[in-house]
Amino acid sequence: MTNDEILEGVFSLIFEPLEAITKFGKEMVCSDGSVRRCFPVLAAWIADHAENEMLHGLKRMGCAVCEAPVERLGSDAEEVYPTRDYEKYARIAQQYFDTGDEEFANSLSAVGIKMDRNVFTGISRVTIPHLFKPDILHNVYLGLFKHMMQWIEDFLKKHDRQDIFDEVWKSLPPYPGFFVPRKAYREVTQWQGKEMRNLGRCILGVLASALRRPAPAQQVPFRNAMRCVRALVDFSLMAQYQSHTPETLGYMEQYLKDFHHHKDVFQEFRTSKRTREDADANDERLRLELDRQLKNVGRVPPVRRRQLLDANRMQRVGEREDILRSQSHFNFIKLHLLVHYCSHVRRFGNIPMYSTDVGELAHKVQIKEGYRRSNKNDAARQILFYYDRVHAVSMRMLTVHALQAQKPDCEGLSGDAERAFLREAGQSQSPTRPTQAGGPRPKRLLRSRYANVDSFRQLSRNLDIPVERIFEELVRYSRRSLSDHHRLTEEDEKLRAMPVEQFGQLEIPVQVFQETDLYDMHHARTTGKKPFRNGAPRNDWVWVTVGSTSEFGALRGRLPGKLCGLFKLRTDTVGSAKTVHRLAVVEILQSQNSGRIVDTHGLVKVSKRRGTSERNDIWIVDIMTISSLAHLIPEGDGQWLVNSRIDLRTFNEVY
Repeated sequence: MTNDEILEGVFSLIFEPLEAITKFGKEMVCSDGSVRRCFPVLAAWIADHAENEMLHGLKRMGCAVCEAPVERLGSDAEEVYPTRDYEKYARIAQQYFDTGDEEFANSLSAVGIKMDRNVFTGISRVTIPHLFKPDILHNVYLGLFKHMMQWIEDFLKKHDRQDIFDEVWKSLPPYPGFFVPRKAYREVTQWQGKEMRNLGRCILGVLASALRRPAPAQQVPFRNAMRCVRALVDFSLMAQYQSHTPETLGYMEQYLKDFHHHKDVFQEFRTSKRTREDADANDERLRLELDRQLKNVGRVPPVRRRQLLDANRMQRVGEREDILRSQSHFNFIKLHLLVHYCSHVRRFGNIPMYSTDVGELAHKVQIKEGYRRSNKNDAARQILFYYDRVHAVSMRMLTVHALQAQKPDCEGLSGDAERAFLREAGQSQSPTRPTQAGGPRPKRLLRSRYANVDSFRQLSRNLDIPVERIFEELVRYSRRSLSDHHRLTEEDEKLRAMPVEQFGQLEIPVQVFQETDLYDMHHARTTGKKPFRNGAPRNDWVWVTVGSTSEFGALRGRLPGKLCGLFKLRTDTVGSAKTVHRLAVVEILQSQNSGRIVDTHGLVKVSKRRGTSERNDIWIVDIMTISSLAHLIPEGDGQWLVNSRIDLRTFNEVY
């Protein structure tokens, strides 16, 4: 038996019990307790493109949804092709087997169909082209992003910007869920889904920083390259939305059009090995022609010789680019599949729930963690036992949380015990915190209290800021933010007598994008000049609300700042009641161009405040004005780009 026959037999065995239920239905108990006759229908088949080609009987580079020809796969996103009719293909194939007429085979070959049978043909109530589901992992992260990075590398090499790119790449700050690069991009040998997903969150800002201050001849290609990358990154972010509106789908379609409009800037880097060989051969031919010309002319004055060499070099460069552009193209299937994303959302809902990265990511918990914790002897059995235990305990934890929600006073699982279990199970150490619907928002908390800090003198020494400067900013904070009844004293002696506590971490609950009762915890850290975990000092960037939403353009009343210190101040007020002020010392940056987005790369620029020395532009603010961590990409000379593509929430807020 051939592989195709075995594959067909396996799928027939799988679909046989489903076929009877699909045709005649089956009585099932619904969630309301009623018994109804239900008709389960195969609605999706999640697979990467290579598997879809095999299962649908497609030729290489064939689309499972439409009859797009191979030579038009990289064309404009507005082109529409007929939807595939697999029942018709099956009839034509049967006619070929019955008659042997090659015209039937040629008609199938013209639309990218092989003579192999589609394994889904004949299943009742199934529209086969609709079984295809967009695959963010293999289509975008491991597909287009890898292609894009190859183009960018060649583009940077052509314009001698690789070293700047690597320098910016290695200087990226931390952010929740973002893995800070330790090596230059060119030094990483293996890129998998996690790394490519990480790359998509920062590549636009890193490229924009690397292409800053172009020469006059570089302005147009640099601008087109950034717009092309921006469009693809924005499209990928929109594809991750959990819910859509007609407006967001319109954005997705526009981003795809923009990508196609600007992608020609990378066309010369979309070449095959044969094309590069032809370009090298032509280059060698022109060089030999110049050598023969110089020999025939005889002795040539140095000035004339330089003119001939320059003219020959310009001719070689021009013809090389012409050959590369004329024989290069964007006709590959993963680029074409993007045109089906919006139509899929309109029919079936959001894209992430169908992507293969759901199953791929499950491998870590279900297989890899179990294997790592086994003794490698009969590992399969140990993996199953390990996953079974983790699953059982996880179910019990959910039960405990549900009981706690019903009876808040009951004693449940401690936070330390829960974190220890999650750490042992290989899950996130900072799990998303659910709250009851309409329940209170989790509080901001100061963590990592410093020992032996109880006065402003000790706080001043740790922050490396003069006491007088701290007092000055405290007075400004008091006048700016506190009511007359709760304002701090402005006398230095009384301020010195107030008890102070210093902290190294601020825990900030940040609502998950498109969720109402789930929060991610951002841990904003500040160590001053002290090392963080045996490494360099860490003073995170944070967002500080300093105005109304109509200020600072796209930043909407917020400015980024470097967190320099955290402290708690206790004061005596009227009636001997004590008031606690939880405060942060922040170096506030200023927005450039009134916070307007730069049209080329779609990011906002910020910089240090003019006319202020280091540590002279600090502010003291209440921790409640700090909304989350920020991610800034250095651009040199005290300037940064606000990375609004770091996560979906920031992408939705800064535009």
